[in-house]
Amino acid sequence: MTATHAATSATRKVFTEGTHRVRSPEETWEAVRPLLSEYGITRVADVTGLDTLGLPVAMAVRPLSKTLAVSQGKGQSALLAKLSAAMESIELWYAERAVPDPDLGIAPARRLDLPYDLMDLAHQPGSMTDARRELSWVRAVDLLSGSPVPLPLDAVRLTLEADRPWQPPGLQASSNGLGSGNTQAEALLHALYEVVERDCLTQLNNSGHDCRLTIEPGSVAGGVSDRLVRLFDEAAVYLEIALVPNRWQVPCFVAYVWSEDFPVWSAGSGAHSSPDVALSRAITEAAQSRLTFITGTRDDLPALYHDDPRNRPCAPPDLVTYPDAVASYRTGFDDVTAELTWLTGRISRATGCGPLAVRLADRDELAVVRVVCPGLRFHARHEIPRPVRTP
Repeated sequence: MTATHAATSATRKVFTEGTHRVRSPEETWEAVRPLLSEYGITRVADVTGLDTLGLPVAMAVRPLSKTLAVSQGKGQSALLAKLSAAMESIELWYAERAVPDPDLGIAPARRLDLPYDLMDLAHQPGSMTDARRELSWVRAVDLLSGSPVPLPLDAVRLTLEADRPWQPPGLQASSNGLGSGNTQAEALLHALYEVVERDCLTQLNNSGHDCRLTIEPGSVAGGVSDRLVRLFDEAAVYLEIALVPNRWQVPCFVAYVWSEDFPVWSAGSGAHSSPDVALSRAITEAAQSRLTFITGTRDDLPALYHDDPRNRPCAPPDLVTYPDAVASYRTGFDDVTAELTWLTGRISRATGCGPLAVRLADRDELAVVRVVCPGLRFHARHEIPRPVRTP
């Protein structure tokens, strides 16, 4: 399976409102909804009304999860939000319960002819895994060449079960790199954009001295993002957005929201070949994060939030306009296969290794993949630092 061969069905995009898909949301929901009980999802709830924004957010509940029992989703409509939540929960189900058996056996990395350095994978703090430690290996595919490549099982499987036998710190598995979609190509794109986005975020800090370009929200014109910015303005919710320049030359944005009635900073991020899609993802994810705090339903939320007067909104000293910030980027692709080939090439040129993919599901209704890109960086808790500014 290469980026090109991943396209075994429809490749032409038919829906491009804030997200690019080869099926309409209605078709996807019709295919996925009957499968929810199969994945242990007991309900998908619309929680939009718990906030004043009115931006659609949903949650999918999977009580027997081995990771998080609640997954969130967002979108331009209630249907897109429900789909987003359900698909995220399904991704986790596959990472917990449907990872391929370690068909390549058990061996230390030094005995294998790996095209990547084991230390370039994500590791837990204090990791004791090196090229001498015996690991279980599964078969991944290099998306650039199509060649089979050994990948540690612990980089693919995901579980937070407390009763597992103790093991020394090793590889860090997370939801980063899980992707789902209507087709394999769509799922791979979803996963690759996520790992690129998380890599971009590692450049940021809260000192006020990093690479971000803070954008004047009022300068966003046209597309879905324009409507979203106006929605925040009408709701009197403060919105801060910034472009994160990166080595991939892929549009990546971060967004932060705050309001007097809920004085907690909520953040979101997004990356995509289309600047409008990337920005709309960041904004909607920030709104989703805010509603996650409000609902209090996720297992990994902090126990306490407080209003710190020193961290209230303060205009940054320098702002750029949205058209100037995105002038060097193209507007996206009409075909998911062409886009996947483009993104795979960018990652391969920067890292010297093609993205590695493990197929977790390839059904008529949906596809799920795990993507691992050696050399890409990741903050385990998806941190999105924001500069602390003094009025």
